[in-house]
Amino acid sequence: MNAGLRVVFAGTPANAAETLSFLHSNGVSILGVVTRKDVSIGRQRMLTPSPVAVVASKLGLPVYKSNSIDDAAISWIRALGPDVGVVVAYGSIFTKKALEVPRLGWVNVHYSLLPDLPGPAPVQHCLLQGRKGTGVTVFRLDEGIDTGPIIEQSQVPIFESDNAGSLLSRLTDEGSELLSRILHDGEVAITRAVGQEGKEGVYAGKPTRSMSQLDFQQDASEQINKVRAMNPEPMAWFDFNGSPIRVLRARLTNCPVESAGTARLVDKDLVVGCNGGSMILDTIQPAGKKEMLGADWFRGLHVDELKLS
Repeated sequence: MNAGLRVVFAGTPANAAETLSFLHSNGVSILGVVTRKDVSIGRQRMLTPSPVAVVASKLGLPVYKSNSIDDAAISWIRALGPDVGVVVAYGSIFTKKALEVPRLGWVNVHYSLLPDLPGPAPVQHCLLQGRKGTGVTVFRLDEGIDTGPIIEQSQVPIFESDNAGSLLSRLTDEGSELLSRILHDGEVAITRAVGQEGKEGVYAGKPTRSMSQLDFQQDASEQINKVRAMNPEPMAWFDFNGSPIRVLRARLTNCPVESAGTARLVDKDLVVGCNGGSMILDTIQPAGKKEMLGADWFRGLHVDELKLS
């Protein structure tokens, strides 16, 4: 086994930080870390480092903060002398100039089985489509969007209990192990990459607030998929008297409700009828309030039934 590859790591969010920590603990030689700049968070607008920056600092790794791999970042990376770069959700497109800095280029971890679902949100989109399985792809970056040659892939099942958060967690674990194995296998593993085959997948764009709105005039299973896909962000919601009500957890039910959009209590559950089936709103969160049981929210309204939109 060859553990000699010298790596520069680029990433930003929590799942990327988990992968960074895993690689470090498994003996991968990480020369330095590139992450996005600190951002203002909360009501007091406190400048907060990215999860990757926090982990890198704890591990004693050099950190460079930039919102793109610009000339200054390229100079910093070049001075490290890496054999290969690793990208996990860094958050910026790499130019040809940036791609050429590490001797073996850059490898990326993507949370779908490419060429299926390229783009920034494959986890949400596979749940929106109600799929039973997905996977992880480690591939060599090129100038396209998730179009580079594939080094290795691994399949991951999707459970009915999964939401985007739980599925991403398992995909991160699988991707970290796959990436670590590839880096330990050395240059031969990276250079064996083969071009992507098959029809290019539908682009998995980042979900918007309008995409996350529930529509009880549609099929109930589609709305359940939306609840799963949008948790933890941006979170599925419906409008009630001009105010958004978030839906954190929901499930299908065989209990019939006469008309789509009608909500009422059935056996202590809040049931909403759809145009195809019915759904139980288990956990909701009214604007400005803590999450609560859907049934408790409904009881507080002191009505027999509601028309939701």
